[in-house]
Amino acid sequence: MEYIIAWFFRVTNIRLIIIMCMVYLIFPLYLLPKIINTGSVGALDLLFWYNHDILYQMLTNYGEAIRNRYIIGLFTADLAYPFYYGTLLVMIFALVFKKLSIPFSRKLILIPYTVVLFDLTENSLLIFLLSTYPSQHLEIANLAGYITAIKWGASGVIATFIIYIVIFGIRSRKAIGHKP
Repeated sequence: MEYIIAWFFRVTNIRLIIIMCMVYLIFPLYLLPKIINTGSVGALDLLFWYNHDILYQMLTNYGEAIRNRYIIGLFTADLAYPFYYGTLLVMIFALVFKKLSIPFSRKLILIPYTVVLFDLTENSLLIFLLSTYPSQHLEIANLAGYITAIKWGASGVIATFIIYIVIFGIRSRKAIGHKP
């Protein structure tokens, strides 16, 4: 793991992050809406939370064509997407740690991969539920809703943590700069 962390610190720079941010925009602005086009019903994984009643109502409203397209989207673009945004966030963490000399454990840069894990788990559950429809698996449907909520909650915690370490790093720099 130390080798992977060292690699992120070695390759990460502002230019790479800017390029990755521009490429990132392809996912939410083009690929995901094109491949996972759920029409006016909306995508399950964009909800903050849902239960089995909401899930199965949405699956019914999708119709067979949209359900099939959703499965393809989850197996393609939405499989690559979590890895991409997870790596981008890890690189942002590495850059912040590197530029602001953050005194925390360097292992913390890997925290964004927890959201990737929840996103991939959510996608796996949704693929199962979409592909077995109209059979209903109420416990799995409820679990998918909880995993979705955990994914969004973890995303919020990570965003808050990035803001915190930036503020902490800037304040630490100023405090060091103002010592007599």
